[in-house]
Amino acid sequence: MKVIDLGNWPGRKHYLWFKDYAHPYYAITSRIIITKFRKFLKDRDLPFFISFLYLIVKALNNIKEFRLRIDGDRVILFDCIHPAFTVMTDSGIYDNCHVEMAEFMEFLKKAKESIEAIKSGRKKGPSSYQEESRLDQYYLTCLPWIDFTSVSHPMTDDPKDTIPRIAWGKFIEDEKDTVISLSIQVNHALIDGYPLSLAFLKIQEMLDQPEKFLI
Repeated sequence: MKVIDLGNWPGRKHYLWFKDYAHPYYAITSRIIITKFRKFLKDRDLPFFISFLYLIVKALNNIKEFRLRIDGDRVILFDCIHPAFTVMTDSGIYDNCHVEMAEFMEFLKKAKESIEAIKSGRKKGPSSYQEESRLDQYYLTCLPWIDFTSVSHPMTDDPKDTIPRIAWGKFIEDEKDTVISLSIQVNHALIDGYPLSLAFLKIQEMLDQPEKFLI
């Protein structure tokens, strides 16, 4: 990671304006097309959840603003951000899981192992969410039972919380495609509408060409 030189940073004006807001967060929910992506997974017997999560995180890592975090009085830029996500356990209670980013097949193996260990109770998540809190993460979750048009996330009263929150819902079939609602929440001190829009476009681009990334 590196520390951003605030004096010469193009994002300085937005940062100084929004960093002390009591609630500097905003979110966009958009429908994305997963027709080609689902076919690719079906043809290769790949799991949807891990593959979809991986492509989202890989896409967001391509957008510089999504790798920025506020750390005290500093703004830092990470080389890579990793996923932390919810897993439903066999007891019907969610727990948290995180996997380090890697090439897809290695990530797939590690994610399967971690998810199964959490689900079965062989491995416990952190005893408190603060215990393993890291800046170099995205928080991801899904609600596969419902389609939604917007999502809000519980937040602390700390405007320096700059970890993006990502959520998606159930598949919806329209006349020609399969679509899914994807919500991304960010802190406006670091990410404005343009890089957030680029994130959705990059995710769609990668979903349309999964053979380039899920190898």
